[in-house]
Amino acid sequence: MKAAPIPALVACLALAFAGGAMATPFEDGERLFQGNKPSEALPPLEKAILEPGADERAWLYLANCYQMLGRLDDAAAALRKGLPHADKLKVLFYKNLGDVFVLQNKNSFAADMYTQAIGADGAYAAAFLHRANARLLLKDNKGAKEDYGRYLEFDPGSAQRVSIEALIAKLDSGLAEADRAAAAVEAKKEAEDAARKELLEKMAASLKAAADDTTSLSAGAGDVQSYDHELKLDE
Repeated sequence: MKAAPIPALVACLALAFAGGAMATPFEDGERLFQGNKPSEALPPLEKAILEPGADERAWLYLANCYQMLGRLDDAAAALRKGLPHADKLKVLFYKNLGDVFVLQNKNSFAADMYTQAIGADGAYAAAFLHRANARLLLKDNKGAKEDYGRYLEFDPGSAQRVSIEALIAKLDSGLAEADRAAAAVEAKKEAEDAARKELLEKMAASLKAAADDTTSLSAGAGDVQSYDHELKLDE
């Protein structure tokens, strides 16, 4: 059997060693996460975030795995712990944390996180969309309408454009009705205040008239004749 040339043998050995190199915990976790295996991805990702200089994606993957498994508190904790290590992907940490809070019905906290995401990237369309949804849940219809509008500005080709525009029109109608209701309440309050003022003025006038009558009677009493002599009863 003819021996393989030395260069070819070296190349084969290098390829074999490269193929047999052990993957890092992050690489294992990323592969399993992307393979939709969150339970299997957890152990390597939990190791990955403990390594010096860990990739910021490790916390995002880990939080997503927890979220997929319904472990929302753990997902939120992973994102919070990862924030100090976030760099280029900080906007995703805030946005994903907002998503977790929505699932926990903590809509006010969620809106705050989406605001932080917008602060990190003012053109991040998804943050406006998600904050709009959170504000809608908080009954902040005006804020929700503004955010839906901003979302469509940043993502004019959105597949959700038609449904969002219909929602904006509905919000417009609701806001107009709310304005009319507020105007009616204000008008009623002003009418009640005017009636109360008129009543008080009438009461004041009546009391003044009564006081004037009393003064007149007191002045008339000064005209009664007095007797200097002592009155005596007939015996």
